Amino acid sequence: MRRRVTDGSGYSPEQLQLEVSLLVQKRQKLREVESSREILERNRLEIGRCQYELSLALIRRHLARPVERAA
Repeated sequence: MRRRVTDGSGYSPEQLQLEVSLLVQKRQKLREVESSREILERNRLEIGRCQYELSLALIRRHLARPVERAA
């Protein structure tokens, strides 16, 4: 697993989307084995943070593109 970066810098949206998917898979396994609430909560928070980073990465990507103006 990668090190967390709070603003998403340094990671592509594709990398972050993959990490979200992996965290969700992990959550499903945690639920299957009836993990504690604390473990599930940590996982939920990690998913949320990663989704936040993904949002920022997507915003940066789209803001970096030239704006096309209507004629």
